[in-house]
Amino acid sequence: MARKNGSSHPEANAAVGPHALPAAPLGRASWSGFLQWNLVVVPIKAYPAVGSSETLTFHQLHADCGQRIHYHKVCPVHGKVEAEAILRGYQYAPDQYVVIETAELDRLRPAKDQGLVLAECIDLEQIDPARFSGRSLHLLPEGLPAQRPYRILCQTLQACGKAALGRVVLSGHRQVALVRPSGKLLTMHLLHEPSQVRSATALETVLRDGEAQPEEQQLAARLIDTATVAAIDWAKYRDDTAEQLTALIEAKIAGRQWVLPAEEPPPVLPLLDALKQSVAATQGKTHTLAIKPQKRSVPARRRSA
Repeated sequence: MARKNGSSHPEANAAVGPHALPAAPLGRASWSGFLQWNLVVVPIKAYPAVGSSETLTFHQLHADCGQRIHYHKVCPVHGKVEAEAILRGYQYAPDQYVVIETAELDRLRPAKDQGLVLAECIDLEQIDPARFSGRSLHLLPEGLPAQRPYRILCQTLQACGKAALGRVVLSGHRQVALVRPSGKLLTMHLLHEPSQVRSATALETVLRDGEAQPEEQQLAARLIDTATVAAIDWAKYRDDTAEQLTALIEAKIAGRQWVLPAEEPPPVLPLLDALKQSVAATQGKTHTLAIKPQKRSVPARRRSA
C-alpha cells in the first residue's frame, strides 16, 4: 500500500548516504540556533516537548440568526485592512505613533541572541516549581559534528545529577531557560523571571499558628507511605472531558437527552475521623472505621467477704 508523506517505519525516514542522520520524528522545529557551554558550541534545533492534543472547539454564533461571528482588522478611515498592510507602532503621545520595522528589531539583537548560552549548573531542587512557565522543548543536535559534544553534555549532566541555567531569545524576548537531561535528550524548560512569581510569604500571613498532633501526623504519614508508588500510572490521570463533550454533542445532534450522572460532593469530616477512615480504606478493609466515643472502663465490684 502506498503511503503519503513518508513511512511510519523508522528506517524508511533515514536520509540517503553513509553519513546521513535519521530525520527527527517530531515534525517541524520551532527554533534553531546553537547551544553554548563555555567555549563548546553545539548547533541545535528545538522541538515542542508537548504536542497539541485534539480538542473540540466552539464558534461564536449570532443568537438571532445562528450565523457565525467574524472578526476583521479595521482602520477607522479605510475600513478592513489586510495583514500585509499592518505595521508595528509604539504610541508615545495621544494619536502619535513611531513605526518600528522588523529589520530594525532584528538589528537590535546581537549574534549571541541566536543561541542558548548556559551560564551555570544547579540542582533541580534549587528551582521553585512556580518558576516553570509550562513551555518545554526537546533539543536535538543539528548535523554529525554536533552529536558528540551534545552527547557528552547530556551524559555528564545526568551523571552529576545536575541541570544547567541559561538564557535564550524566543518570540522576541530574552527568557531564562533550564536545560536538563531527559533520557538521551536534552530538554529545555522556560522559566518565569523572579519578578513574575508571587512570593508565598505574603500569603502565609493568613495561616493561623498551630502544630499537628502526633496522632494526626502518624496517620497522615501512613497515608503518604501507602500512596507512594515506584512508577506513575499516567492512565489514571487521563482527561476524559473531550469524550464526555463528544457524547453530549452526538446526543444533541440526534435529538436525544444526555445527562451526566450527578455526583454528590464528598462530606467534610472532622480531621481525625477523616484520617482514620482514610487509613482504613487504604488497608483494603471493606468497612470504614466507625468513630465512636470511648467507653470508660468501670472497675469490677469487689465481692463482699
